[in-house]
Amino acid sequence: MKNQKMFIILCVLLFAFSVSLMAEPVRVIAVHYGNPEYEDALIKEDYPGFEFYHTDGSEYLYTIKNELYIGTLPGHLEGLYGEVPEKMGFSASYSSSKGENYPSKWGLYYLVGSNGVIAAQSNNMDYYHIKLVLKKLKKGKLTNPLPASKQVYFKKAPIGEREAYKGSKIDKQGKGIVGWNVPEITVYDEEGTAHTLPELVKDETCIVVFYTMDAVKRVVGKRKTGEIVEEYYEEKPVNSARKKMEAVGTAENAQTQEDVKSMFKQMLQAAAEDINEFYKNSVAELEEIKILNKDVK
Repeated sequence: MKNQKMFIILCVLLFAFSVSLMAEPVRVIAVHYGNPEYEDALIKEDYPGFEFYHTDGSEYLYTIKNELYIGTLPGHLEGLYGEVPEKMGFSASYSSSKGENYPSKWGLYYLVGSNGVIAAQSNNMDYYHIKLVLKKLKKGKLTNPLPASKQVYFKKAPIGEREAYKGSKIDKQGKGIVGWNVPEITVYDEEGTAHTLPELVKDETCIVVFYTMDAVKRVVGKRKTGEIVEEYYEEKPVNSARKKMEAVGTAENAQTQEDVKSMFKQMLQAAAEDINEFYKNSVAELEEIKILNKDVK
């Protein structure tokens, strides 16, 4: 009888321990891609517990110059290029149709099991199914890796070089890289130390998110030849709510004409951001992960 009670107590304790583990938020690795100088546009305090990294910033978005044409195929695929988007499956070659130039304009995230295999990808799976996959991962139900023969990229051109439009293959079925081992890419922490992604996610269930504060260089080429005619960066997005607060503070403490000018500039930035919602779009994936981590217990 005594042994039976001890067994019941042990079962209850084990159950309570497992429930507490399930309730723990999953580790989040957030990687900013594009110009690293734009990373500071993010208010990181809004994402407690997230681990922040960035790429080397070499990614670029290739688009075709808007010009008159008659039945001429483009010279190259439009979309993102660079090691990170190409290896993580959100580059030009992972469009679902040719001419769709930005498969994941504001970033995307992946669920990675403790075996280092990508179990889900946010741009090809709805939130409900993402939740189900995360629950399974937290219970130790891992995704089996695809055979090496299936972990093959569509792109033929070397990394960073534009893919020829004619004869190119794309991800028509939207499979992404689910079932793949985490690709070997390099990211940098806030001190500038290099890390490989497989090293960061080793032996742990993780959410890996790639986001950009609208920091990707725009590269515009001629439709037929691909000759580059323009390169530029967009302005940094701003947190409009924070800018409004700063404007109020400046107004309350205004002493000079420059203070007044600064206040108006802050107000204009906030108003422009409210219209365009660049900041809101930039943090959309991060916000969804915050909800997901609370949702999945």
